[in-house]
Amino acid sequence: MATLSLFADLAELATIREFVAQVGYDLGLDERRIYDLQLAVDEACANVVQHGYGGQGGEIEIAVERDEEEVRVTLRDWGTSFDPQAVPAPDVTASLEQRRLGGLGLFLIHQVMDDVSFEFDAEGGNVLTMVKRLQGRGGKEWT
Repeated sequence: MATLSLFADLAELATIREFVAQVGYDLGLDERRIYDLQLAVDEACANVVQHGYGGQGGEIEIAVERDEEEVRVTLRDWGTSFDPQAVPAPDVTASLEQRRLGGLGLFLIHQVMDDVSFEFDAEGGNVLTMVKRLQGRGGKEWT
């Protein structure tokens, strides 16, 4: 398992993307899966910084692990928790002028990851788990 613990700040997003890419390469993932992981982790970490910590920063932990069937990314923070079900789905069919700013983070995470779950605990922190399966559609194996 590869882990990274750092101060949750938007300036650290490049470091986080580099970490995810390097771990992806080390785990033997293809470019597409690495991109998907980077996008999901970047969006999730930006949300933690902006919404969980209100831009004031705090600790965030990232863990990435792989088994034969999937790659699992776990993010933990101790910011404000939220109800992901209360976040309205963006209207991606609306014209650009009619769309509200922001609100695409969770949507994008769900688009590129196969499973997404949240746990909230006052002591243990907020835990976001994202899974990317290594088995493609039609039984095609991706590595």
